[in-house]
Amino acid sequence: MMLPRPLEQAINNRFGSKRGLLNLTQARLQQAFGRFRPHGDVNFAEVRRLVFVCSGNICRSPFGEYYARSCGLEADSYGLHTRGGDPADPRALAFAASQGIDMSDHRTCHIRDYRPLPGDLLLVMEPKQYEELESFRAGQDWSPNVQLSILTLFKKSPSPYLHDPFGASAEFFQYCERQVMEAVDGIRGRIDASRP
Repeated sequence: MMLPRPLEQAINNRFGSKRGLLNLTQARLQQAFGRFRPHGDVNFAEVRRLVFVCSGNICRSPFGEYYARSCGLEADSYGLHTRGGDPADPRALAFAASQGIDMSDHRTCHIRDYRPLPGDLLLVMEPKQYEELESFRAGQDWSPNVQLSILTLFKKSPSPYLHDPFGASAEFFQYCERQVMEAVDGIRGRIDASRP
């Protein structure tokens, strides 16, 4: 369906694409019916490391990792569909640099290379990634206190879906990375509040 150019541009800048808008709408409807309530049920007193997971490990998850580290948190990141060994997206590098963060040494890692540690909290960006990681986890020997959730459930206005900014407009790319920052800040607050 063709949309007027100004409307399509507005959608692209705010949601990444029409697909991003549809996915977010679907996820928010599911959220309204309580589907993601258990996903936000994290024992932050046990969290020792944040492990960010997205598709390619070039935009969302590496920025989450490096931003969390800049906040004094232990962090790592992986991709579900990456070949491994690639640098971060140039726009992620530029956005990180604008926040005083150097991500130039980042290289993508596939989730199969993840080695769980007690106190890990794995954070995905989308419900389908949660399901994929749960399926992957079923065949692994992970510590029982490795927790799994959706990153943006910990923003001020929780949301269960953060669209992949790869190939999206510059405006959406920056919006996306700011959502990552807001969610990490929310998690840091919960971790701090859980400590004696």
